[in-house]
Amino acid sequence: MKSFKIIITLFISALFINCSNDVEEPTIILSKTNIAGSYAITNLTTDAKVTSLTDVGGVLVPLDVATSTSNGDTFQIDFKLEEEGTFKAEGLFRTISTVTPVVGNPVSETSILDIDASGNFTLDTTNNTINFSSSVGDFLSGTFDIVTFNETSLVLYQEAEETEDSITTEMKTSISFVKN
Repeated sequence: MKSFKIIITLFISALFINCSNDVEEPTIILSKTNIAGSYAITNLTTDAKVTSLTDVGGVLVPLDVATSTSNGDTFQIDFKLEEEGTFKAEGLFRTISTVTPVVGNPVSETSILDIDASGNFTLDTTNNTINFSSSVGDFLSGTFDIVTFNETSLVLYQEAEETEDSITTEMKTSISFVKN
């Protein structure tokens, strides 16, 4: 019994010693001041699904048409967020896009995109979102969830849906930045 008490005492002592050495990472408050800066883009991925409404016996039925994946790389973009709520993105990057129709073979295309976009952004600190409204170009548009925000990185995610006539496109975009 005495050895059991000694083991329990050693266990509790080790637990307290290990807990006291924990180092907490500082929390950064989401604000225009803290998010302002120059960033390098490290990843940009967009997945899309296209559906069409088709009339089947008087009932509109959604029919999958195609899916696509677009991955960016070779980023040479200067991206800046300013404290007063403006942004600017200039430069080039390459995308490799693959469209996979429901019927048929996938088609891949590589292209170089020249970006020249600027506008305003607003933060919603309650919902951890950032909204971009472009006045020039269309590189960033709409509301993105802020998935990660710390001293060195920013990760944004957006789900969007566009409908034109009977064609609906659902897009999921993820962009990762490293602060310079």
